[in-house]
Amino acid sequence: MTRYLAGRLFHMVLVLCGISVVVFVMLKLTPGDPAATLLGVQATPEELARVRRAMGLDRPWIVQFGLWLGRVLQGDLGVSYISRKPVAELILTRFPVTLELTLVAMLVAAAIGIPAGVISASRRYTGLDYSITSLALFGVSMPSFWFGILLILLFSLSLGWLPASGYAPVARGLGEHLRHLAMPALSLGLFLAGSLARFTRSSMVETLAQDFIRTGRAKGLAERVVVYKHALKNALIPTVTVLGLQFGFLMGGAVIIEQVFAYPGVGWLVLIAVSQRDYPVVQGVVLVVAAVFALANLLVDVAYTWLNPKIRYGG
Repeated sequence: MTRYLAGRLFHMVLVLCGISVVVFVMLKLTPGDPAATLLGVQATPEELARVRRAMGLDRPWIVQFGLWLGRVLQGDLGVSYISRKPVAELILTRFPVTLELTLVAMLVAAAIGIPAGVISASRRYTGLDYSITSLALFGVSMPSFWFGILLILLFSLSLGWLPASGYAPVARGLGEHLRHLAMPALSLGLFLAGSLARFTRSSMVETLAQDFIRTGRAKGLAERVVVYKHALKNALIPTVTVLGLQFGFLMGGAVIIEQVFAYPGVGWLVLIAVSQRDYPVVQGVVLVVAAVFALANLLVDVAYTWLNPKIRYGG
């Protein structure tokens, strides 16, 4: 296991380097000039040249990337072109907001999707099964921002129960904090719940047809014990895979949801940074999100050994 983890960590570093190169090149190919964004349309060519030189933008691309990578290896993500604040500080301010939103959305998805998939599989080919699979397909087909708009129309404009936008820190009260978090988390969670329900149902159907389940039933075990104690744990392996993979996609999807609800997370930060050509912020956010995504997938692989002790990794 130790050798396997070391190999995965080394592979993760290579992937992050590759992502950094791709993002850097894409930013350089994007139209726009950070110096012009900073100085405005009234800036003279001399002033623009001076600011570009101060930012290091007059150097060859490979030199710029090498200097950025060297600072990253020392734990320095650079300084924002616009706010002049350290990128790490900006990310640390916004990242907990997005991380909380993503984790709560995953909890919502798991709380809805896994039980729905289990019930659907154990009541296969009944009206309840068809209803759940239809709702799951509906959830997968609809984009998360559409759920967000529907929730705003229902809970904010019609019922007036929840605020339509904004963020409330915990210091303003846990209840107020959760009221602002509820709709963004539901929007992301409902989108993922459909996928989880479909994967859980497929896995449960396959597991319930295996010999050890038939043996349990032949021994007279209650159906509830067979389904929830013996079948569910084995069936959760592909579901855990989906959860791990979707964690990164949810953080990416938070970019749109944070915009819909004016939620001040990393997604909103990177969206503003792209519009302002604030390259260090974009590179820093992408690197951090990619690292979190890679770590989540590594944790998923480790979780396999807990769900199924027969799985062993080399070393």
